[in-house]
Amino acid sequence: MILLIAGTSDSYQIIKALKKQKKNLIATVTTDYGEKLIKDKFKIRVIKKRLDQDDIYNLIKKEKISLVVDSTHPFAEEISKKAIKAAEESGIEYLRFERKEVDLSKYTYYNAKIIKTLNYKKAAKIANDFEKIFLTTGSKNIEIFLKEIPDYEKRLFLRVMTFPPFIKNIIELGLPPANIIAAKGPFTKEFNQSLFKEYGADVIITKASGDSSGLKSKIEAAVELGIAVIVIQRPKINYPLFFNEVDNLINYIKANYKTEV
Repeated sequence: MILLIAGTSDSYQIIKALKKQKKNLIATVTTDYGEKLIKDKFKIRVIKKRLDQDDIYNLIKKEKISLVVDSTHPFAEEISKKAIKAAEESGIEYLRFERKEVDLSKYTYYNAKIIKTLNYKKAAKIANDFEKIFLTTGSKNIEIFLKEIPDYEKRLFLRVMTFPPFIKNIIELGLPPANIIAAKGPFTKEFNQSLFKEYGADVIITKASGDSSGLKSKIEAAVELGIAVIVIQRPKINYPLFFNEVDNLINYIKANYKTEV
């Protein structure tokens, strides 16, 4: 049995490929949306829960898991660290799938102002040098920006997914509803440009999440408009075994797990 820790659109490609290979698997998610999508589309067992290390370890034992595949978001570092440890303690293999990073160096030819930084707090401090700030990093660390950016009610605009609990939490933290753009991406370059112009953005803050998250279209939209881009870099984790192509991951599983797992 394979335990797939899902969390990105890449997870769906992996599930589809594993089902084609007739592998037995259980998927874990943290949202109602993810649970419904996987159940409806793939008809496999899904566990919706924020797992800690003991949860993963107990799940491995209870379900006789022989392989853990982690396809969570590149910035979901805590769950990845817990999964690595739980797999290690259980004596089974852990495989990491993570989408490729976007090569930012090519944008230097366009005189683009792309600023790399290591974390959210540093990104917020850098953004303070600009007047209007357009935040596209999601709602998870919004408190950092509200704390670090003076007059955020006039200066900070956040694009976030259309999940009511996320939006409710953001408003309760103090960001005015008029500063929240609720929409589900990824978005085209043209749509990004329309939003950036509409809100008068002087700087965009994003994460190095990979192209499937729409990073390229955000950067290209900003570059063409002469808007600066702050890119928060991925956390560095020492993964035991790492893949960034679905085919390579599936071929490895086929070669090393001949029977159903």
